[in-house]
Amino acid sequence: MTVKQNIYNNPIDNLSYLDYFIFYLKLIVFVLFSFPLIFTALILGEIIPFFGKWLPVIFHKLLLWLLSINVEYEGNYQRAKDCNFFVSNHLSYLDIPILGSIFPLRFVAKSEVEFWPVFGFLSKLARTIFIKRKRLDSVIQKSKIFDLLSSGDKVCIFPEGTTSDGNRVLDFKSSSFSALENQNFLIQPVIICYSDLNGIPINRWLRPVIAWYGDMDLKPHILKLVTLRSIKIKLIFIDPVCSNHFASRKNLSNYLEEKIKFIYSSSFSKTLAR
Repeated sequence: MTVKQNIYNNPIDNLSYLDYFIFYLKLIVFVLFSFPLIFTALILGEIIPFFGKWLPVIFHKLLLWLLSINVEYEGNYQRAKDCNFFVSNHLSYLDIPILGSIFPLRFVAKSEVEFWPVFGFLSKLARTIFIKRKRLDSVIQKSKIFDLLSSGDKVCIFPEGTTSDGNRVLDFKSSSFSALENQNFLIQPVIICYSDLNGIPINRWLRPVIAWYGDMDLKPHILKLVTLRSIKIKLIFIDPVCSNHFASRKNLSNYLEEKIKFIYSSSFSKTLAR
């Protein structure tokens, strides 16, 4: 997919000197707190599981604070503590710190991410599961995710397999659920809805300020995003489901896809109607 580079413009481009001062002050605080967190995770993350699990959660919370991201919860997200497997739609790199600020989740990402500058390093510290999209590796990867789930880890996937433009949810890949087939795991579907930028309801023309997809360059996208005064997000938690209630992974995938698409579309329509 080819995306024009001029479509993700900042909706409000008149930041004052005070806005810049506040952001850079917050950035200094963020760096001062983040380096000890990263160092501790690097040294003690493997030795003491508690640090390995919860330090990324604290880091993600700090990142949301830095970017003035306000998260509103809908549904019984406390019940999600009992779930093993989390499934969500995917629009942006922001999806990871947003979800990762709630629970100590292990995200599943393509193997290329492991070698990205900065992002790859932080992903490894956050215990990301890197997978190769080759059929020959699918059995090993299925076994790895199953073992992590069985040991009590919480795993999060984005079954679209890539980021969307935010105007719709893409079709799910049923292979994302292979580790759950014929198993008894509790699944928590989560819908991420970006609703406001700088107090302005997001429409399809503003959505590329948040959504990162296609051939968009990462650096200019981030530089635009960090100049926003505020970002408002709604996380919708719907009723969890058991994987053993479905005859196959395809049935499970189709059910979750239908649910998430319907709720996302409804929420998107309400935002446009404001």
